[in-house]
Amino acid sequence: MTRAHRDVSDAVVRAIDRRERRQTKARWWRFGVLAVLVLAADQVAKIVIRATLEPGERHEVFPGFEISRVSNEGIAFGLFPGRQAIVAVLTVLALCAIAIALAGLVGRNATVAAGAGLLVGGSIGNLIDRLAHGAVTDFLDPARWPAFNVADCGITIGAALIVIGLMADADEAEHEPDG
Repeated sequence: MTRAHRDVSDAVVRAIDRRERRQTKARWWRFGVLAVLVLAADQVAKIVIRATLEPGERHEVFPGFEISRVSNEGIAFGLFPGRQAIVAVLTVLALCAIAIALAGLVGRNATVAAGAGLLVGGSIGNLIDRLAHGAVTDFLDPARWPAFNVADCGITIGAALIVIGLMADADEAEHEPDG
């Protein structure tokens, strides 16, 4: 290999490294922006609901779907009611575990980064409610399903995106040539 070939090869390697750093930075921005957007949308919606509806008050939007003010003192679907301290501690521990688990993946996969941002923003939104109000305010109330909120939507969609991103990573790794 000539010196000119080595120079070109080194330049290509540096360009690939720069592109990977830009992509990693963009994925962390995506994570942060989505986390902040979900958190802000959730908190604003809950402030509006608490300011305009009395506890238990309901308004039908269309048949089978209501806006209501429900205080959820448990976790998803009202599990573990009345144990806010335990639920808050479990939420913080879960957020720490999720952060550690996702730290390496967010930089590698755009779908996982988006999912992690939604999940973390939603989790922090519900944690703020537990710490500030002693319960999570739910207000989206479909028939035959427990009431939920914007944070719950972020958590659910985020978890689904993380699974989809991890499955895509596994498929990609499976199809890479050995070597």
